[in-house]
Amino acid sequence: MANLRRGSQGPEVKELQTALNQQLYPNPHLGVDGIFGAKTEAAVIAFQKQAVILVDGIVGNQTKAALGMSTTGQKYTHRVRLHFRSLTLTDLPFNQILAGTQEVYAQYNIKVEYGSGESLMLTPAEAAKFQQIDGQCKWDVKSGEYAELQKIGSPAPANDIIVYFVDRFSQSLNGCGGHLKNRPACIVAKAGTKWCVAHEIGHVLLTSSFTPVHIGATSNLMYSVDIQRSCPTLNPAQVQKIKTSPLCRSI
Repeated sequence: MANLRRGSQGPEVKELQTALNQQLYPNPHLGVDGIFGAKTEAAVIAFQKQAVILVDGIVGNQTKAALGMSTTGQKYTHRVRLHFRSLTLTDLPFNQILAGTQEVYAQYNIKVEYGSGESLMLTPAEAAKFQQIDGQCKWDVKSGEYAELQKIGSPAPANDIIVYFVDRFSQSLNGCGGHLKNRPACIVAKAGTKWCVAHEIGHVLLTSSFTPVHIGATSNLMYSVDIQRSCPTLNPAQVQKIKTSPLCRSI
């Protein structure tokens, strides 16, 4: 799909104007006329600043995904809803992390939705205990600090995923997709890149039955190391498996 910019016209610009009216604060009150003029461009720039993504007034895949617009020219077929529970501020702005996660899955017509957010108001003792998450990252979490952490905070619907942001792990990693039974969740360190949440919910969606767990190509989302790169991708087998997950629901 072509990028939208000043001078663009047509139905996709109408979709853009509608999305901006719904999501940008304060409301820009754009006329939904399908003409990408100066007022629409100003609203796009304001939204990009709000989402902490590239500010250029051009609506490419990153901006489209953050607005909930299709990046493929096809309608979204599935959705995944996330609920965020934070013990710490992330190194990157939260909106940038969410936009990166949305961009990855939008490539496959999967819409990542923000369900809720909660700062976990821990006691001083709890804050000291969970500043570093000790233990081993395993698929099935049953005990230890991983289990204790995932019992904190408001619950989420059974078919949604909780993302916990923490300061650090005792292991040398930025995230873990292991979780308690019947409580889909992952844990991400504050130093994670903007793709780290996408990677960890990938583990949750793929489950322990999918092999290989990690992919050798750095371009794949499920590469084993959390590194800076352009928007990572999934292979057909991964996409097929993810779309069969009860956590990835048909729209």
